[in-house]
Amino acid sequence: MQKKIGIKNKLITNGSLLIKNDEKENIYDNLDYLALSIDSINKETNVELGRGENHYNNIKTILDDVKNKDIEVNINTVINKKNINELDELGEFLDQYKINTWKFFKFMPLRETAEKNKEIFEITDQEFEKKKDCFKKFKNINNINYKKEEELEESILIISNGDIIKTENGIDRKKGNALYQNVMEIIDKEGEYKMEKIRAVIAHDNEKIRNNIISSMKDLDYVEVVGVATSGIDTYNKMIELKPEIVFSKYNYSDISGMELMEKTKEQLKEEFPTFNLIGDISNNEILKVMKLTERRLNAFVRPPDYSSVKEILQAYREYKYQ
Repeated sequence: MQKKIGIKNKLITNGSLLIKNDEKENIYDNLDYLALSIDSINKETNVELGRGENHYNNIKTILDDVKNKDIEVNINTVINKKNINELDELGEFLDQYKINTWKFFKFMPLRETAEKNKEIFEITDQEFEKKKDCFKKFKNINNINYKKEEELEESILIISNGDIIKTENGIDRKKGNALYQNVMEIIDKEGEYKMEKIRAVIAHDNEKIRNNIISSMKDLDYVEVVGVATSGIDTYNKMIELKPEIVFSKYNYSDISGMELMEKTKEQLKEEFPTFNLIGDISNNEILKVMKLTERRLNAFVRPPDYSSVKEILQAYREYKYQ
């Protein structure tokens, strides 16, 4: 019911309780996003990691259950000494499904049990970096993200007793308690949790259209227009120079075709290739070509003179980015 009235629902789970729930089909039907944790398909490894011997089977059952449902599925994996040589097998398993994002976290001995088991599980930054290239071969996984200790120290953790914890220089510092205080007020007061702005380039050879796109996002304080472009070549140069996260661009220009523009940009930027929103209409045949080339980083369309979708596109993108 919530999904039907526009409420976005996300479930983050290791699957152990979901798999036993008699209402799981009803749960699936009301989900927009599902994040599952799995570190290995090997029974012995899962036992050593505290996941339990049935963990792989539980995750597989859930992925089979939601395979044909309209749910965005994300996977979380912690890379450690026990599973670092089993990640190819895990990737081959996940590649059988439509996975939106596979997130990798380097094992971090920050607190409690993890700190006690540091010598058993910890890997070096070099070992972590070495594994990155091997994941590019999995075509059904749209995005691969990596998180290391210094990046996660910027985040806020709420533990089971409600304490709000932030790790600073390897030391956990309590900022408050979510059971008795407003979490956002604590975060705002400390000034410690700031989402990065979405860096955007606006590209079109029509000045009025460019200005209307920019005007449509003026109230969004989490978006920064880092550049504008007035031609195809100018668009290419701005993307190479500025490396924006998201682009609103006309498709075909008089000086370069849409496909050539994207091919050249992808060749240069590789993993930093931005998410595209195309301004105007293009044929279904061209859309399929662009989707294949961009590996689904074709996000949405804006059709002048209606610019109302610009704000909605950016709100949805922000929600996806920080979900």
